[in-house]
Amino acid sequence: MRPQLLFRKIHKWVGLILGIQLLLWFLSGFLMSWMPIEEIHGDHLLKELPVRTITPHQLDLSKLDNPINQPILAVKIKPWLNQQVVEIKTAQYTQIYQVPTLQPLSPMNEQQVKAVINYHIIPDYHISKVALLNEVPSEARGRKAPLWQVQLAGPENPRIYVSNDTGEIVAKRTDRWRLFDFLWMLHIMDYDEREDFNHPLLYLTALSALLFTLTGFVLLFYTLKPRKINSKNA
Repeated sequence: MRPQLLFRKIHKWVGLILGIQLLLWFLSGFLMSWMPIEEIHGDHLLKELPVRTITPHQLDLSKLDNPINQPILAVKIKPWLNQQVVEIKTAQYTQIYQVPTLQPLSPMNEQQVKAVINYHIIPDYHISKVALLNEVPSEARGRKAPLWQVQLAGPENPRIYVSNDTGEIVAKRTDRWRLFDFLWMLHIMDYDEREDFNHPLLYLTALSALLFTLTGFVLLFYTLKPRKINSKNA
């Protein structure tokens, strides 16, 4: 096979593969930019709650020496439901306590989780199922197990994830988010974890683009190269 035909065939097939991926990039990028990010994050599921101020308390953390029995890395007073709590973080776990009694409120139980949902989620939705998960599902990746999953009945099939340690909502997932996540997967070409920008498939695509460009230059050279005129046919 002549070199020119070989380069043309490589250029054609590599261009076809790159063209499909370019179409996926443009389509996924357009759709993701068109979707309101607040609705992707599920913020429209939350009530508009008034801003709450924190009243500093003089806490005697020595009461926690026996139950914790390990160095405390961070202490934070925060609002939780209709009360203030203190969040204690150690190297092994995070837990919340009542203020000022320092009675533990976590790990969470089902009634507490339902109270969190009823407090934060708009009344258009109601709880249909609550489950404590020991493994984090893919749509809540990056969160820590065990994790509470609350299935809501209502538009967009929402699922809310509540931390077992802090009682906070750590993820809000709807069908719109799942569509966005699928488009994101196509965009970054990470079909497994959907988080990695540096993976072999992306490297291969970049090398294919380089090969497509180089073969294009070679074909351009053959196109512009002066042809010899056969003297017999002149």
